[in-house]
Amino acid sequence: MTSSHPAETPEQFSFGRWAAAVAIALVVIGLTALAVRHVELVTGRYVAGGVPPIPAVAALLLLVAIRALLGRAWGGRYRLQRGQILLAYSMVSLGVFMSGLYVVRAFLPHLVSIQYWQSRNNPALARWAVHVPDWYAPADAEALRGYFEGSRGAGVPWQLWAVPLLRWTLLFVALFVVTLSLMALLRRQWLHHERLSFPLLYLPLSLTQGDRLLFDGVPLFRHPLLWSGIGAAALFNGLNIARALNPAIPAPGFMYAFQGQFPDPPWQPFDSVKLFYMLEAIGFGYFIPLEISFSAWFFYLAEKFLGVTGYAAGYEGPGFPYLQDQSAGAYLAAAALVLYGARKHLAGIVRGAFGRNRPASPEEREEHTALFAFLGGLAFILAWCWTAGFSPLVAVPFFLVLLCFILVYARIRAETGVPYAFTYPYGLPKEMLVNALTARGTLELGGERSWVIFSSFAWLSRHQAGHLFAAESIDAMKLSEESRIPRHAFYAALGIAFLVGLALAFWSHLEAFYAVGSNLAGGGKNEYRAGVALQEYQRMATLAAANTPRDLPKLIAQGGGLFFALGLGVLRTLWVRSPFHPLGFILATCYGDHTTLFFPMLAAWFCKALVLRLGGLPLYRRFIPFFLGLIIGHYFVGGIFWPFFSLLLAPEASQSYHILFGG
Repeated sequence: MTSSHPAETPEQFSFGRWAAAVAIALVVIGLTALAVRHVELVTGRYVAGGVPPIPAVAALLLLVAIRALLGRAWGGRYRLQRGQILLAYSMVSLGVFMSGLYVVRAFLPHLVSIQYWQSRNNPALARWAVHVPDWYAPADAEALRGYFEGSRGAGVPWQLWAVPLLRWTLLFVALFVVTLSLMALLRRQWLHHERLSFPLLYLPLSLTQGDRLLFDGVPLFRHPLLWSGIGAAALFNGLNIARALNPAIPAPGFMYAFQGQFPDPPWQPFDSVKLFYMLEAIGFGYFIPLEISFSAWFFYLAEKFLGVTGYAAGYEGPGFPYLQDQSAGAYLAAAALVLYGARKHLAGIVRGAFGRNRPASPEEREEHTALFAFLGGLAFILAWCWTAGFSPLVAVPFFLVLLCFILVYARIRAETGVPYAFTYPYGLPKEMLVNALTARGTLELGGERSWVIFSSFAWLSRHQAGHLFAAESIDAMKLSEESRIPRHAFYAALGIAFLVGLALAFWSHLEAFYAVGSNLAGGGKNEYRAGVALQEYQRMATLAAANTPRDLPKLIAQGGGLFFALGLGVLRTLWVRSPFHPLGFILATCYGDHTTLFFPMLAAWFCKALVLRLGGLPLYRRFIPFFLGLIIGHYFVGGIFWPFFSLLLAPEASQSYHILFGG
């Protein structure tokens, strides 16, 4: 991307413009919380999902359009700056995520499930429920019943929830500080030394350049390929919408499944392959390095052939070849590779922070502050857990593993930019530790109360609160540099978005659950994340009672994934043009056999490789508008226009064509 005008300087970005951008973002975050409360949590129609979130893309498109209009009115006096739009976009991406699927909605049921269900003919849970601290959540039986079954018009007992939510907010803040500080420590290494490409940010960075961004001398918004991409996405979604309204109309649908085409061994592993037509993933995939997109689809097929080989050899163990366990091991290897690559940079920060020499620059002072914030935040989290009864003997290794996953997740966001939420093996940070120690060993190490508290923290392992905090933080740091807005302005804005988003998420979820009941939320069915929490506590009780031994095949798979990813990392140092990338291996295996990533990565790799082969970088650049258009068109028609328009038609129309962005 090239610009014919210089970027805005920090002096041009005043406090008034910063405040205006923050106000715009908070309005969008608030409106999204209202939509979550009255639509998503009641009907089950997702409005806040996606990577990037749908409301963030909607706000981006709207602000870009307003910027163009204001640029022609009143002499451009009130024209939005590029930095204002990027700041608001970054805030909305983080704030909306708090009200989405995987933070508060995943967290709340882990506070109240064991207490509620133990009193409903579940003696296995009753034995363990006594270990939950009284201050975790309201202890009042009627308050718990109202959460799951609805309060029959009584509303939310905020006087009972206020203190627990305040205590937990402190933990959330500490987790946010730790992840933000971790990214601040690695910012210079990733942005300046390694120059990671941040493919997911091509969309906001391109759209906010407006007419400054030229392709063959044509501004982006006037380029025919941009509108061709928008048209292709509109046609795809239009046919699917038409079929939803009239089943006789032919349409491509969401995906193509191989189910039933490989029914006989040893080819049965291919029977589960599904080709998902995720246009936004194909669009973003065009900007992903070829070795990563190639590895993502190549290793998925390689794992399928490994499964075929296992069948042919007579091995039919359930779960073989344990894709997510391989990915978990690869995650630990990738964390080691990332830290090894940044070792000199990190060592310099540590020496400067604890040495006697004064920092030589503001950047170094910022990094030293980040180091102390990271260590202080981590110490606070461990102390908080200790007061709850979570033994440090278990909590320390758990959070160390979790931090490794958070680090690599952020690296995947920065280097690959795949628009998926679950680019990690969900649940494995906790499960691999329990498997290594065994349930009995974990119990003996920390005690019964620690065992229960460990399960209450499973939402951090299964869902991606900490992971997305880090990913959004490193994205914001990149946007800060591109817009030349001081980082402290971005940090302050992110902090505001985090706190307001968290408060609104608490409000929207508790208001909805006490109105309709968590058991009936999401369209009259049990809220999925509540079911995950109940399963976690049931499994906790089962493992403790059964004295389950280590699952050796899974441990072997984890070790195999670790050494294979390390080998890929070493290979890349020896063979610079290696087509195999450890992050691509992670993407191929992280979601197990149900991945939606295989076909989009294959299609994106093929398109990019073909374009580069035919015309090199000039032809690759020429086609950028088409793939940006594909992203914009799919988000606008499938994620913005149709969800709201369909609700005006009928709830049935809304549910008949429903895209879950973000994988």
